[in-house]
Amino acid sequence: MSATSTIPARPDATAFLLLAALGTLWGLTPAIGKTGFTLGAVPLGYVARAATVAAIALFIAGAARRRILPLDRQGLRFHLGSGLIGFAVPNLVSFLALRHVPAGLFSLVIPAAPLVTFVLTAVMGIERPTMRRAGGVVIALAGTLLALSPGAALPPGGAIGWAFACLAVPVCYAVSNVFAVKFRPAGADPLALACGTAAGASFWLTLASFLPGEPWGQIAPFRAPNISDALAVSQGLLTAVAYAIYFRLLTRHGGVFASQVGYVLVVTGLGWGALIFGEVPGLLVVPATVLIFIGLALVTSRSRRGR
Repeated sequence: MSATSTIPARPDATAFLLLAALGTLWGLTPAIGKTGFTLGAVPLGYVARAATVAAIALFIAGAARRRILPLDRQGLRFHLGSGLIGFAVPNLVSFLALRHVPAGLFSLVIPAAPLVTFVLTAVMGIERPTMRRAGGVVIALAGTLLALSPGAALPPGGAIGWAFACLAVPVCYAVSNVFAVKFRPAGADPLALACGTAAGASFWLTLASFLPGEPWGQIAPFRAPNISDALAVSQGLLTAVAYAIYFRLLTRHGGVFASQVGYVLVVTGLGWGALIFGEVPGLLVVPATVLIFIGLALVTSRSRRGR
C-alpha cells in the first residue's frame, strides 16, 4: 500500500531556506488571488488557469532535466488524488472565501495543517503520538479559533461563516501530506510529482466547469483575455516553483517537516495582506499568533529520545 518506506533525512540549512521560500510564496498566493477577484476573475476559471499554467511550467522544467512523469496505474492514481485533495479543492475553497475574508486570514488558518497532519499520522501509525504533541494540537487549535474571531484577522462584522469555511483548506493540505507520503510512486522525482499534482488539479477543475449550474463561474476559454488572466498566469508560475520546493522537502524530509511552513506563512501572509490591501489585524491576532506558534513548536518538534 505504501509507495515508499524511506526514513526522512535530517533537515540541513538548505532545507530551512527552501522552507522559508515556500512560506513566502504560499503567503503571497491569497493576496494575488484576491487582487484577481477585485478585477473581475471568477474562482473556478482563475484556479483552473493557474493549475494549467503550473502543470505546463513544471512539465517543461521536468522535460529539460529528463525527469520522467510516472504514468502507470500507481502514478496516475497519485496525480489524480494529490491534484484533487492537495490543489483543486483547497485552492477553490480559498478563492471562493477570498471574496468575503481578508487575504491575511489564511496565514493564521493554513498553519492548522500540521495539527491535522499529526492527528492523521498518529492514527495511521506513521508518527508516534505523545502527550506533548497532543497538547500542542489543542493549544494551536485554540489560537486558530481565536484568529477566526472578530477582532483578530477577521474585522468586526466580517463573514464568520466563510472564515470557518477556510478551515477546509488546512484539512485538505494535511490529508494531502499523508496521501503523498503513503502513495507517491517509489523513486519518483519531486519535480515529476509536482507536475503530476498540478496536472491532476487542472483535470479536475476543467471537468468541474462542465457541471450543470455550477455556481463558481465558467472557465470561458474563448473570451478576450484581461488583467485577471495575467494574474492567474503569474500565480500558476509561482505555484509551479512552490510545488517543486514542497515535493523536494516532502520526499527528502517528510510531511511533518514540510508542514512547518506554517511558521513562515503566519508572518508573510499577514505582511502581504498589509502591504497590498492595507489590512490591519485586530489586537487579538497577537495572542492568536503566540498560541499557534507554541502549538506548532510542540507538534512539529521531536524529543531528544525521538531524534
